[in-house]
Amino acid sequence: MMNIADQSKTLYREKNTVLTDRFKLAIDEINDSDEVLEIGVGWGELAKNLAQYKKVNLYAIDVAESALQDIKSFIRDGQLADISSEKIKFKDSQFDTVVCLEVFEHLQNPYHALSEIQRVLKPGGKLILSVPNYLGGHIMIYPGLTTPKFFRLFLRQNFFKITKEHFWGPVWNKDNAGELFKAKIGNQYVAEFLLVVVQWGIRLLQLIARILGLKITSLHWCFLFICENKKNEMGKPFWLKQLEQTSELGNKYPGWYNPYYHRKA
Repeated sequence: MMNIADQSKTLYREKNTVLTDRFKLAIDEINDSDEVLEIGVGWGELAKNLAQYKKVNLYAIDVAESALQDIKSFIRDGQLADISSEKIKFKDSQFDTVVCLEVFEHLQNPYHALSEIQRVLKPGGKLILSVPNYLGGHIMIYPGLTTPKFFRLFLRQNFFKITKEHFWGPVWNKDNAGELFKAKIGNQYVAEFLLVVVQWGIRLLQLIARILGLKITSLHWCFLFICENKKNEMGKPFWLKQLEQTSELGNKYPGWYNPYYHRKA
C-alpha cells in the first residue's frame, strides 16, 4: 500500500513564487541571523524570497521530493519526511523560528507534529503557523481543530503562547467560489465578475466588523498565529499530564475534569 510520502513525491510541479500576504507576514516576524526551519515548503515562496529581506540560515522539511529539490540552493539542509509520523532529524532546541504555513490541516497526527516542532524550537523561540478556514472548501481531516477557537486551545494547552493573530483574505476566493461559479454559469467572464462582487461584499462585511470591534473569523480565508515556545515551563509532555489526570490525580479530582491544567492553558 502506498503511503503519503510516495503519493506526494511529485507535488508542486508549477513554480509559483509570488510573495503573498501570509509569507510577507512571516518574513516580517523573522529576525536577521535566525536559524529558521520551514515545514511544508510548497512552491518555495518563502525560501526563494527570504534571502532578499533577511540574513538567516534556512532549513526545510517537506513530504515532496520535488519541493525540496526545487529550493536546494536556498537552504542549508533539508529532510524528506511526513511530520505526522516521522521524527524531525534536527537537534533539540536548534531553531530560533519555525514556519509552518497551511500544513496542519493535512496532518493525520497534528499532536505528534506539534511536539516535534516544540522539541527542535528553542525555549522562547517563535512558531509562525497558519491554517485555512474549512468553510473555504478545503477538505480537512480534523475541520473542527482548525477553527480559531479550538486551534488556539490546541496551541495553548501544548504550551505555545499566542502573541499575535492575523486573519486575512475573503473566505470565498477563486479556488472555491470562483471554480463553482465557472462550473454553474458556464461563462468565464460572468463568473469572474460575480466572484469580484462577492469578494467585495465579504470585504465590506469584514470592514464593518472591524469598525464595530467584532472578530468574525468565519469571513476570512486564513488564520495566522505567531506563538512563543514555552516548553521551558512545560515540565512533562502534555500526553503524560493527561495520563496523570485520569490516574493518580483522579483520586484528588473526582471525575475526568482537572481544573489545574485548564488554568495553566
